[in-house]
Amino acid sequence: MDTLFRDATVLTMNDAHEIMEHGDVLVRDGCIAAVTTDEAMPAVDAARPDVAVVDCHGDVLMPGLINAHAHISMSLFRNYANDQNLQTWLEESIWPLESHLTREDIVCGARLSMAEMLAGGITTFMDMYDEEAAIAEVVEAVGMRAVLGEGVTDRSLQRKLPLIQEMIETSTPRVHYMVAPHAVYTCSPETLRTLGDLAASAHVGIHIHLAETQQEDAECRAHYGLSPTALLHREGLLNGQSLLAHGVFLDDEDIETIARAGASVVYNPASNMKLASGFMRLSALRDAGVNVALGTDGPSSNNTQDLFKDMRLGSFIQKGRSGDATAAPARAMLELATRGGARAMGRDDLGQIAPGARADLVLVDFHNIRHTPFPDDVEAALVYATAADDVRLTMVEGEILYRDGAFSHLDVDAVRHEAQAAWQRLCAFR
Repeated sequence: MDTLFRDATVLTMNDAHEIMEHGDVLVRDGCIAAVTTDEAMPAVDAARPDVAVVDCHGDVLMPGLINAHAHISMSLFRNYANDQNLQTWLEESIWPLESHLTREDIVCGARLSMAEMLAGGITTFMDMYDEEAAIAEVVEAVGMRAVLGEGVTDRSLQRKLPLIQEMIETSTPRVHYMVAPHAVYTCSPETLRTLGDLAASAHVGIHIHLAETQQEDAECRAHYGLSPTALLHREGLLNGQSLLAHGVFLDDEDIETIARAGASVVYNPASNMKLASGFMRLSALRDAGVNVALGTDGPSSNNTQDLFKDMRLGSFIQKGRSGDATAAPARAMLELATRGGARAMGRDDLGQIAPGARADLVLVDFHNIRHTPFPDDVEAALVYATAADDVRLTMVEGEILYRDGAFSHLDVDAVRHEAQAAWQRLCAFR
């Protein structure tokens, strides 16, 4: 069935950054077939029974948001282990409780996160966790798009290698895989080399936490005489398919190395602030030509998976830290949350509304208190005034998965009940 979005304010996120008033967008066979401001949409009759018409009434139609770094099953730990720095949070709270997670718990947490993300306009996510093969089944059932990476440390390497190879071989149009060493402080150079060789032979990317804290940077330099970035470069893990989460403690040489390699860095402002990790040098990265994407990180270190909130927070942090009100403008943050994530995936058919692009779309309500009067600057309104609950509709690959509080493939009450039960069981181990 064709879908015709009629009378939208279309935020294209194309190279020209066009914003079309009273625009029409035709979706056919999972792709965007036409984008026009003309009254007559080509090759479609809105009265036909096989055409679903969505009257937008001027609301904003934009590309689906891409969450470029997440641990979605950690939604079970939401609002647990607060007000701690990263190492304390991991070593004393998270890792001990994670040891009691079952496969069913992990799937349950993933399903809960997917409901939250769809309701907030996230159509694609890039995840690092355990039991990613099971998470992939949920992605397919729910209808989202994902790039998954089975998290690996020195301790789990030998057990997980065959599983990772099998997962890579089972990639589908909706679900792709990356190789995911956890970090330089949990993976030795030997482990990094092994995983780098696997990624290279399978022609997939690397997804790793990098330079997240000052402690990580200092310990790596003390132990290896290299920064975390230089260590990754030495072991052959930096290339155009590398996804580097956080990148807070990067010096000029690190940034130059990342730029030369063509790797992407993921900005996680909420997590970095909550765990007091530090401030990413966003302007320096972008000025060097590094592709930067946006991530929520896990729902425990962020508490929500609302990329609209993270765009706002991420912009404000950069302005306040630098003393420059022009830093991280609204358009740049929208780039991170759409085109930046798409580039990190190696996809030019995501993150924009243009003929031939995949139909991953979000319709945002602009007829509410937060958006009154109707803004002259739509980009600013999306970044500085919009929240996840302003999303009216989320579409992936031409299928409406969420609309006005209802999900196409999720019983949200059952999902919440299941998650609450899983958490109650885990509480016995706190």
